[in-house]
Amino acid sequence: MREVSKEELQQSASEIDSTAGAEILYFDKKVYYEVSVSSVELVTEVRKRIKFYDTRPEDLEYATENIYMYVDGQRESVSKIKAYTYNLVSGEVEETKLDRSQIFEEELSKRYEKTSFTLPKVKKGSVIDIYYKKRSPYYSNIEEFKFQFNIPAEKITATISTPEEFIFKVIPKGNVLPTSSLETKMDQRLGSVANIYNFSAQDIPALKEELLVDNIENYRGGILFELMSTKDSYGNIKSFSKSWGDVAKSIAYSNDYEDEIKKTNIFEDDIDALIANTDQKQSLELAKKIFKHSKSNLKWNDEKSKYFDKGIRKAYKEKSGNSADINLSLVAMLRYAGFNATPVVISTRDNLKPIFPTLDRLNYVIARLEIDNEEYFLDATDKYSEFNILPIRDYNWNGVMIDTPNKQWKLIDLKEPEPSKLVNMVNATLTGDGDVEGKIRTQKTNHYSYLFRKKYFAQSEEDYIRDKESSLDNLLINEYSVENVDDEGAVTESISYEYENAVEKIGDQLFLKPFMFFIDNENPFKLEKRNFPVDFVYSFSDKYIINFKIPDNYEITSIPEPLKLKLGENSGMYQYVISNSGNFIRLAIDFEMYDHRILPKDYEFLKQFFNEKIKKESEQIVLTKIK
Repeated sequence: MREVSKEELQQSASEIDSTAGAEILYFDKKVYYEVSVSSVELVTEVRKRIKFYDTRPEDLEYATENIYMYVDGQRESVSKIKAYTYNLVSGEVEETKLDRSQIFEEELSKRYEKTSFTLPKVKKGSVIDIYYKKRSPYYSNIEEFKFQFNIPAEKITATISTPEEFIFKVIPKGNVLPTSSLETKMDQRLGSVANIYNFSAQDIPALKEELLVDNIENYRGGILFELMSTKDSYGNIKSFSKSWGDVAKSIAYSNDYEDEIKKTNIFEDDIDALIANTDQKQSLELAKKIFKHSKSNLKWNDEKSKYFDKGIRKAYKEKSGNSADINLSLVAMLRYAGFNATPVVISTRDNLKPIFPTLDRLNYVIARLEIDNEEYFLDATDKYSEFNILPIRDYNWNGVMIDTPNKQWKLIDLKEPEPSKLVNMVNATLTGDGDVEGKIRTQKTNHYSYLFRKKYFAQSEEDYIRDKESSLDNLLINEYSVENVDDEGAVTESISYEYENAVEKIGDQLFLKPFMFFIDNENPFKLEKRNFPVDFVYSFSDKYIINFKIPDNYEITSIPEPLKLKLGENSGMYQYVISNSGNFIRLAIDFEMYDHRILPKDYEFLKQFFNEKIKKESEQIVLTKIK
């Protein structure tokens, strides 16, 4: 890497994005194989140079380097760390070297360690250089070559040298397409001919977050390598290319899924007691009792895995474990009770969507249950989850079913969650002073009720009520109660309230916004252009019925027109109907999103749909005092 120049240190803004607080000036990644008599190692060399235009926390993040290593079994390692900070001091370039004492190692879990360091003396105008070498015995697992970061990049290059006998499939990802070339020549490190893949990209914009994206990493520009096959010196070909069925079988025949899952002794007495207290065996009622028992007796330690950490016996004894400890134990409990239950291995939302059949991109396991030809998906890591109402993290992709007893190993669709429904019934009495008092009864189902319980139980009821008052335009809640919060299914809130902001009084007229404290003042979709799909996670139905009683000495002189909107062919619907009779006004609003995923090509329609909705809900009724 060339020396840092004064021009680089004097540069005051990125030419790619003048608002950027930091920028990659140069990033180079070289990957190659080193072969000895006893081993094959995959070596990765990283060189990067970063310029800082600002010192906001989000900019200074790039002064810290985190290197992750897999250490369970054969260990990955990092070495040759060199890092420097450059500043312009009195017109001269000052170099500050990273000291070995500033490099830290941390054990993240049984399987992973992290080496990290933060460059010293980083400030506005600084440039940093970083170099390190990482070694891995897992020669078939080449990390993704990233060609886009959260800050702009002037130049990114990458080279991978693979043995000629290793055949890889090159898979582009995201919207950044680097130039590429492939050459075949002698590699002295291998002592044989190698395939050399070269990639280069320039002036790459930052990958910027957008509202309601499943996982921004799914759209980051990059290159993936999948090992398809190898050929030995005798010409024998070994295939690594897999179908999802092959991936499923490799999981199925691991010790966790073949033997450990059968170790049920520790909980058999408890499950027998549940069976004895249930009239109908292998019923939905019994399955729900077992699911509840699992959630009550096993607490998730926040570690995601498709494999046991503690195993059934230790996890049940200690009442905690990783996601596999809990959900594979759940499968074992259901099977012990005679149910057709199977593990389903998935990739969570924070773990990217697998682009091709691979074991490595799967990081979690849930349970699948079949009763009377009806399919249910369960996740006992979250005590507020229900049958077919999974934690949000689980809705990312399909799943790999591991049904060893029935010899079914295949890719399956996760069941789409039922629409979440919200019904608000509001009674409101308007006084001559313009204040409103009344009652609200709100019912929430499916993921609405799931998310309600998570929020409600995460704080005291006092704090929850205070937050609710704030979210409803600072109305005053006089009485509050909630039904069915401790059980599954719909929850119902009942509120007695007072509200002061519904009316503007001008002379002898009252200007009433009938949607009151439910009004959204801003469209959440503000971007001119959308690059990634909008993901609501689940479809939903929001209904509001508001009944007003106005003072006897006022009459209605103006009332909004009804409105019906349609989004796309059948993606969503909005209906606003208002009517009056004497001193009573009835407003009915129905907002439905049938499709939970809206593609970028339809974004402009979605944005306009929300604009029209928000505009309509802000309209006023005019009441005039009777003389």
